[in-house]
Amino acid sequence: MATMTRNDVWTHITSALGELLAERGEDAGPLGPTTSLGGNLGVSSVEAIHLLITLEDRVGVPLSFQDVAVRDGEYVRDLALGDLQDFICRTIGAA
Repeated sequence: MATMTRNDVWTHITSALGELLAERGEDAGPLGPTTSLGGNLGVSSVEAIHLLITLEDRVGVPLSFQDVAVRDGEYVRDLALGDLQDFICRTIGAA
């Protein structure tokens, strides 16, 4: 498999989010690194887990919900798409 880039990861995130929101009959609209899953997009914790599983399939490596959702021993209240991209890139070693 070819090495995935940050742009590839971003494309996977936005595509998976678009599909998740389309299932709810919603349009993601413009997405950027500061767009938050909960605050801006209304993604529930169950949907966030589903999103992470979808992204695991697309990038081909396990992604730990615990590792992305916990900081300093506490669950984060919301997650920006840029933080999700950074997490996936670190996990897969994306350039």
